[in-house]
Amino acid sequence: MKTFRCLAVLIILLSVVSTKASALEITLTEQQVNDMLQVGFPVRQSYQGIDLTFSDPKVSIQGALNNITIKSVIVAQQNGQKLRAIASAQGQVNYNPKQQVIEIIKPSLLEFSILDNSIEQSEQAVSALKQAIGQQLPMIFLLDVKQLNQFLPGLQPKNIALRGSTLVINF
Repeated sequence: MKTFRCLAVLIILLSVVSTKASALEITLTEQQVNDMLQVGFPVRQSYQGIDLTFSDPKVSIQGALNNITIKSVIVAQQNGQKLRAIASAQGQVNYNPKQQVIEIIKPSLLEFSILDNSIEQSEQAVSALKQAIGQQLPMIFLLDVKQLNQFLPGLQPKNIALRGSTLVINF
């Protein structure tokens, strides 16, 4: 599985790398970002006794607005009961050199829709989530630059920009 992931990243990189003077620029389309995101999903975590699974991420890039949107299916499980929803968050793209990740900073929840719910007495939790619409969320991980460093060792992004519906990384 890890070999497949590395091969997928290499193929994407080879298809999008261009050189300009002495600089290196990688341009990723929405589809390529989504393909790279699939490598890290599903994401599982536990929160206040509820097991959460985030899957099927879909990125939408709005370069003219300098925004990136990510939509994900969320499954919450508790005591054998399940709530399935879809949520969208929007924010700005940023490179975190310490963790070597490209992230969405200052994301805000745009939408939260329940697809199905069998969790008893979930009204208060669902209400709290719906009240979070428009509120700022924690940072959202987007891409791991360490994956790129497997093929381009030592390079660190100098600039990240959204152009049209692409993510442009300059090294």
